[in-house]
Amino acid sequence: MTIQLLLIDSYDSFTFNLVTLFRDLSVRPEITVLPSAHLTPAYVSSHLFPALLAKFDVIVIGPGPGTPLQEDPDMGGIPHLWHAIEKYSTGSYEWVPPVVFGVCLGFQWILLRNGHPVLRLPSPRHGLISVLDVTEEGKKDLFAGLDGKEIECVRYHSLYVQYNNEFAGNEDIVPLAWSRDENEQGQKVLMAARHKTRPYWAVQYHPESVCSKYGADILENVFRMSKEHTLQRRQWINRVLEQEHLPLLKASILERQDDLDTFLRDRQHRCKVLHKWPHQSAKRLEARDKQADMASPTLFQYVIDLPNNVNVSQFVTELCEHVFEFSGVFSLLESAAAPGSWSYMGFNEDIPYRFTYYIPDPFLTETSSLQPQAWSVNSIDDVWELLASVMGVNISQVIQVGCGPNNTDLRITLDQLREIVTKSRENGYDEWPSFFGGLIGYVSYEAGVVDGLNVRVDQESPAEVPDIDVTFYTRSIAVNHKTNRVFIHTFEEQNFVTIYRSWILRVAECIEMLPEVRRARGCPPKERITASLAKFRESKKVPGEIQLPDEIEYLSKIDRAKEYLASGDSYELCVTDQTVIVEKGSLHDGSGDMNISFKEMRSDWAFYQQMKASNPAPYSCFFRSKKSALIGMSPERFLRWDNNLGECELRPIKGTVKRTSKTTLEQATAKLKTPKEQAENLMIVDLIRHDVSQFCEKVEVPQLMGVETYKTLYQLVSVIKGKNMRPGVTGADILRGTLPPGSMTGAPKKRSVEILQELECHRRRGVYSGVSGYWDILGHGDWSVVIRSAYSVGGQGTDVERIWRIGAGGAITALSDRHEEWEEMKAKLEAPLRIFQNV
Repeated sequence: MTIQLLLIDSYDSFTFNLVTLFRDLSVRPEITVLPSAHLTPAYVSSHLFPALLAKFDVIVIGPGPGTPLQEDPDMGGIPHLWHAIEKYSTGSYEWVPPVVFGVCLGFQWILLRNGHPVLRLPSPRHGLISVLDVTEEGKKDLFAGLDGKEIECVRYHSLYVQYNNEFAGNEDIVPLAWSRDENEQGQKVLMAARHKTRPYWAVQYHPESVCSKYGADILENVFRMSKEHTLQRRQWINRVLEQEHLPLLKASILERQDDLDTFLRDRQHRCKVLHKWPHQSAKRLEARDKQADMASPTLFQYVIDLPNNVNVSQFVTELCEHVFEFSGVFSLLESAAAPGSWSYMGFNEDIPYRFTYYIPDPFLTETSSLQPQAWSVNSIDDVWELLASVMGVNISQVIQVGCGPNNTDLRITLDQLREIVTKSRENGYDEWPSFFGGLIGYVSYEAGVVDGLNVRVDQESPAEVPDIDVTFYTRSIAVNHKTNRVFIHTFEEQNFVTIYRSWILRVAECIEMLPEVRRARGCPPKERITASLAKFRESKKVPGEIQLPDEIEYLSKIDRAKEYLASGDSYELCVTDQTVIVEKGSLHDGSGDMNISFKEMRSDWAFYQQMKASNPAPYSCFFRSKKSALIGMSPERFLRWDNNLGECELRPIKGTVKRTSKTTLEQATAKLKTPKEQAENLMIVDLIRHDVSQFCEKVEVPQLMGVETYKTLYQLVSVIKGKNMRPGVTGADILRGTLPPGSMTGAPKKRSVEILQELECHRRRGVYSGVSGYWDILGHGDWSVVIRSAYSVGGQGTDVERIWRIGAGGAITALSDRHEEWEEMKAKLEAPLRIFQNV
């Protein structure tokens, strides 16, 4: 028989790790995930509970923020469900109850209902590992088969159950395991228990955590011990449905079956997936008509091998400056340091297909060489639908310029190119690029809050820059830093083949003339005018008035955050603040009349070069528009995906030590391997595993809390990989569903974001804490977290003041020291602040 399992999700950020743990058991249960709020009277009639209890063999009350008090809104509909279980399990119904398994909040709820009070721990245990002290009863029960093994468990709780069996009515709970470590009061904490007469089991810790041991074994024991009970229960339900001794209960089950199916279909948890062709939403039909003239473009590719001794970073700088001379404004995603290995540049004359969206505007703006257009949208869902439509480019053929015999062109199909690129992925993503054209830009923190979490953004704090700002590039250059190979790509409809082919050859000619390439080839520099942007590469810092975060206010936010941690509302909160720089003047070479794009580009390009020189990072970015600029040196990959392989990768960073001449890797590792730092990282790893598990069949952690070295910092980095994307899922769906980055929120994500809005006075973070990167036409994407970055708003040009913002912060846990957190935040500010004077 197939076990039917209902998992109640209390908006915890680890729920789908539990789903994975249950799904992979030998019994292979069929799992339905239902948000706890949907079990309240607002969503479900009490008359539906008999049918619901008859359908499910096992009910899992999952973890979540808050307290198990009946009036606590965090409990959602759990009290209503529990009331139904108790009601039909007693009295004339003689109901055989379902198996109930509680985790963390569920553990506290079950024991509280059986007479054991729930109190605050003297010190919260969030992301910390304990060893279980299993009782003799536990060795025969939940922990059978594990005798003699050290069972490590990860704890995420600030409340605990005060087990007391001395009072009448409390003797129904049987302890199965305690924490081996004692709290500050010298007490061990109850970690696992069961009901003496009913099929109820519960654990205080999180068996699904990546660092908990034997979680699957424990759940297997639950199903083993309850197998006979479940069989008897099904037989009892069948008797009820076949006989007349409980006619009202029979009617309640049968008559409400269709209503229950509808309720579960509408209310159970589903991840958002962008509609794919041939689905025809109104937005897609509208966008498709506009895309008709670009229905089957040709993709051109030209490959150049650079000398082995070329300085690739210098080459990328010179290439951007010289191609800018004839192609205009560009976007740059540069791997300025390891472990990054690719740099991508997008070029478009007149910037066609730039899309911007402000929350909560009812339109998405498209700016192009033609008349700007506003696309009507009802929600941010429509925005993503429209962007997916733009990405629906049907490449008719691929022409590899000069790759055939005698330097002739080689024509292949798009499928052949995909196959070549996919095979290269087995060699570590290094042989072929992952960007052949498509969208480059950023998505703000608030866009992720509204779309990924369905949390409202305060409208009294208007956005200074777009919440989504992406440009569709048809011309791009990819540079491999490991092999020194350059790929030049263009695509456009057939009518413009000659124009686009000539652009490729012009770029190729430009590359051969670059000073760095000629130096590497042993040739004298070419006598030619220096690129305009190059004149400003070494320019002096611009005077600026710097407004740093207020120390007292920041420390107060940390104190309030720790109160929320102690009350059980969150496990970890990423508290941030922003530094404001008023730019007093832009760089000017006194040459007088210049074209507008040069005026807008030059000082920001100088800022970017200075930031790269002082703090090179693997996920650097340079974006420029008429209203804003983003220059960043992010060390943190948020999400990389490959739709063709059905895989994705995330690299969260949590744990930072400033790198100085006196700090060795060994010293930094010792600081980063403390319980406090590891707990920060572990919580985000478990959160990301939960996020990705909703989209991928398999989630792995090939690197857990490894120490990586950057120019100014040592960082604690983990790597999470998702494999086998579920049917219909693409990387863009995973991007939407995992925003905002968990490393910038804390866990549980939704509740943490709501708390952070209060702590940060409902001020928008904007681009900071969002993501920047690309979405490729061949099914790839790579996005980094916008940290160690600066973005500008306000006036542009040479004589107008601008406002620059630099965000920084840190994860606050129960073990955080407020003054150390303040110093860490300042350390993260240092590198981006170096581009401004008087620091």
